[in-house]
Amino acid sequence: MIKGPIDADRYLKPLVLVLIVLWCGPEVFAVIELTTLLELLGATLFLFAFGASFRMLAVSILDFIGRVLLPLECRALLRRGAGWGAMLVGFRLVFVNGVTLFVLCFIPFLIVSRLLHNV
Repeated sequence: MIKGPIDADRYLKPLVLVLIVLWCGPEVFAVIELTTLLELLGATLFLFAFGASFRMLAVSILDFIGRVLLPLECRALLRRGAGWGAMLVGFRLVFVNGVTLFVLCFIPFLIVSRLLHNV
């Protein structure tokens, strides 16, 4: 009767595991739990940092758009630290500027496009 080759890993890995547990004691299980908690904490902190960076990016983009599109006076009136009256004045200025821009630019564009379309 000929036996096949012995798979050493099949017998040695559980033996090594048992020897490590006997040598180190219950601290092995604490290390396993702490390693798992560290991995979860690392992933959680990464996601929080990623979310915070996207918020910071959005704030900087909105600030840039505000600097480009709104005059300094309107931006000063629209700040959160200003009172309600100042914020209402700022919103009114932005609305009046938007309506003025619409009337001065878009309506003549529509008139010209209608004239060219009829030609």
